[in-house]
Amino acid sequence: MKEGHQLTVLIADDHSIVREGLRFLLSTVDDVSVVGEAADSVGIHAVLGERSVDLLLLDLGMPGVNRLQFIRDLREQFPRLKILVLTANVELGTIRAVLEAGVHGYLTKSDDTQELTDAIEAIRQNRTYLAAAVRFAIDGHGRSQATGEPVADIISLVPLTRRERQVLVLIAQGAKAREIAERFCISPFTVRKHRENLMRKLDLHNTAELAAYAVRLGLPTG
Repeated sequence: MKEGHQLTVLIADDHSIVREGLRFLLSTVDDVSVVGEAADSVGIHAVLGERSVDLLLLDLGMPGVNRLQFIRDLREQFPRLKILVLTANVELGTIRAVLEAGVHGYLTKSDDTQELTDAIEAIRQNRTYLAAAVRFAIDGHGRSQATGEPVADIISLVPLTRRERQVLVLIAQGAKAREIAERFCISPFTVRKHRENLMRKLDLHNTAELAAYAVRLGLPTG
């Protein structure tokens, strides 16, 4: 995308008040022009078929949007189109799958408005942008693939230490206290202490409940 180029944007969200708010926010960003709005997948294709659009600001929950397949189809039909997801969905599996489908950015509707400006600037520079709230999805995934270390940057409503997150991952994979202790060169007693702290913080009562909690976070269990 050329520097100084007027970025044309299509806002796609099925709530008119959200579209209006986004249009207002984008009006404050230099060299950005909103050229269309859509409330469903049909509307998106109608605008893309009529106008030149650089960036699609996409809500994943819109009618007719079958998430991954819809994104793949758009990437195939409009290869120069950039896609920035703006959604309330913070599920780990969804975030990773959508990124792998080829989107260029992922924002959540609870993010600070400055993140939208930052995302647009990153996309102008042909960089992928992830909101701070969801960076755990790609960062943790990348480290686990590259180093074999358990994913540590998981999202939890309850603050956990890095070691507690690592222990939780291994519990989800069925590792015993002795195995976890050997993995981190600590004593089985320390592992049991971490497990007790996890259960206390999360208000859970046994290892099975810890494993179930980890599954709900989308942690690898195999």
